[in-house]
Amino acid sequence: MGANRWQRFLGPPLALAVLGVAVAVGPVAATGEQATIDVNVTAFKPPCLSFTDSYPQKMLDAAVAAYQRLQYGASGYSGPAFTKVHTLARTIDDWGYYVHSHGDLFRHPDGKRYTGFREDAGQCSGQVVYSKDINQKRNGRQSNLVFISTCHSADANTTMPDAFAIEKVKAGQLDWNGPEFYVGYVGVQWDSDEWTFEQRFWDALAAGKGVGAAFDYARLGSFRSATFQADWWGSYVWSGRAGLGGVCPNCV
Repeated sequence: MGANRWQRFLGPPLALAVLGVAVAVGPVAATGEQATIDVNVTAFKPPCLSFTDSYPQKMLDAAVAAYQRLQYGASGYSGPAFTKVHTLARTIDDWGYYVHSHGDLFRHPDGKRYTGFREDAGQCSGQVVYSKDINQKRNGRQSNLVFISTCHSADANTTMPDAFAIEKVKAGQLDWNGPEFYVGYVGVQWDSDEWTFEQRFWDALAAGKGVGAAFDYARLGSFRSATFQADWWGSYVWSGRAGLGGVCPNCV
């Protein structure tokens, strides 16, 4: 499918991003295609844990800054501002999306299992946002850069890429599947390893690498777990920038 698929489903470009107020997490969104950064911080500190995991807040700040560098209108949400209702209300207008939370293959009320993640909502264990929920809201709307920073988000049976209309195919350096890239983690991973990977990924994009090359560079980090694994689907040779732009001939 590829480029024709994009022309068929995208329709006219979305309007400029709705200005969202970041709740105690950094700057208001810049002008550009909307991106939402949702990070669960409550579940990673007391009383939910016996210690404070400092990585989620750093992941939020880094992701907001990274998406803004890529010219998205990016806003960050955490605590009571990151709820299932909030996520599903914004998703139809999101060209970029990042979430860090507890993720798994959860059983939906319909009896089937779908990849999902838990809201923050200021609770230790909030509601699950299922890929099915997102899929129903977006209804085939294409997306650009999606980073699901949770366990199991890139397992072979993940249902999350389809929720953002990203095919589970890897378009190589001589191919093109549209300006889209999905990143996630395979199995259970440590926050410290995810932070190492994400720092390297965002830094590589900022340095001018394409998304595929940035993924490869991030994968070469020094990880706590010998079995650390991430995966991706989409177009390897693309800048990651917001909008309908094509390949990335100037990427390094």
